[in-house]
Amino acid sequence: MTNDLVEFRERKDLVKELMELPHYRKMGDASLMAIVEKAKALGISPFDALNGGLYAVQGRIEMSAAMMNSLIRARGHSITKDSKSDETICILHGKRADTGDTWRESFSLEDAKLAGLLGKGPWKQYPKDMLFSRALSRLARQLFSDVIAGCYIEGELKDSSLKRTDSGYLEDATIEPVEIIEPVVDLDVVEPAISYEQLKELTETIGSDHDLLNRVEGFCMEKFSIANLSELPASYFPTALARIKASKEV
Repeated sequence: MTNDLVEFRERKDLVKELMELPHYRKMGDASLMAIVEKAKALGISPFDALNGGLYAVQGRIEMSAAMMNSLIRARGHSITKDSKSDETICILHGKRADTGDTWRESFSLEDAKLAGLLGKGPWKQYPKDMLFSRALSRLARQLFSDVIAGCYIEGELKDSSLKRTDSGYLEDATIEPVEIIEPVVDLDVVEPAISYEQLKELTETIGSDHDLLNRVEGFCMEKFSIANLSELPASYFPTALARIKASKEV
């Protein structure tokens, strides 16, 4: 048995234990597993992730601004707030420690207004904090995408239906799910899950496309009531692989 498989089973056992606690039971095992798995990918403690660092929303993962800021700085990169930032706009400058690349991003109340965010929840109570959060998210996608590993900033998915634009950030729109033709599956019949080799082939085909991974995981978790792709029914493997390849070719 490989170390990866052993570690995965340990994380699965952790989720099972957490489900015994009322607080985590409300989240559901699928959401817990998604957060724990993303924490592993990010190299952070699952308990830091579950303690307000990460959130499972619509089959995707949101990250708190504090966690995103911390992870970027922990990698040695820098983020500086421009002196022109005020109550109406947050301007951030980022610099990578490894390449020296720099990037400037901003988010303003006008941007929030255009996105229909003003007057909602924290945007009404803490607009300055929210401006920083969204500016940070934009900056992270452009300069530190390897650090955040496809995570959205907290509230981004909760505020509205969003999708990525060519400019690299999110705007109001309907999320376009991965098109997967559903095979006829008898859910009352217990069948073996995919093998480790099949799971590896699926994840390698998806590659570094974290948005695609989140969509596929969300779909499979909802359809088969599973906690992770490793529990995907073996009979569904050919269809899942074919549809993932088709999505990559679009």
